Amino acid sequence: MASGETRWSIWPVARLVTSVFVLMVASYYLVVAFDNITNPTNPNASNWPFVQGVLSGDGVPADSGFEWRFIDAMWFQAASYIGIMAMEAITGVLLLIAGVLGLRAARSTSGWAAAQRWTYVGGLAGLAVFFFGFIVVGGNWFIMYLNSKWNGLEPAFQNSVATLLMLVLVTGVLIGSQMSSSRSDDSG
Repeated sequence: MASGETRWSIWPVARLVTSVFVLMVASYYLVVAFDNITNPTNPNASNWPFVQGVLSGDGVPADSGFEWRFIDAMWFQAASYIGIMAMEAITGVLLLIAGVLGLRAARSTSGWAAAQRWTYVGGLAGLAVFFFGFIVVGGNWFIMYLNSKWNGLEPAFQNSVATLLMLVLVTGVLIGSQMSSSRSDDSG
């Protein structure tokens, strides 16, 4: 490189793009939480009838042998629904904070890295809702895969993959940025 030339790096742009993606995932979680909070009884716009149906086993064949797992107690169904909404909202807020901090620190490797703590915590919260809550608990314990009326495994899988993709992208950009930064420090 000739003297006086400025070295350009892709990493600030990658950090900016990744932060925008984190904000997109945050907006998804916030919209889902908003829909569940503002329209709880609409079966097409809310998880309330879905949660009731899955927990009570409505739609699971009567001879499945899993009847003992189903919970008809309204208080438990309501607590589960409130927990889902709370986790969706918490995930959205954590990822919103991460995205905004990431945008503000996109020019700094160390500043952007520090902002990603929020992304990892938010991503974990999102996976707790959709992977653990919907796939593990709803899908397998409450036998959602046998449910003819209330099977949300495909959307839960899509949400889990989007959240994991965000975490993989953040991790890749974080590692790449730090490796590039340490190489420039070593060569300078």
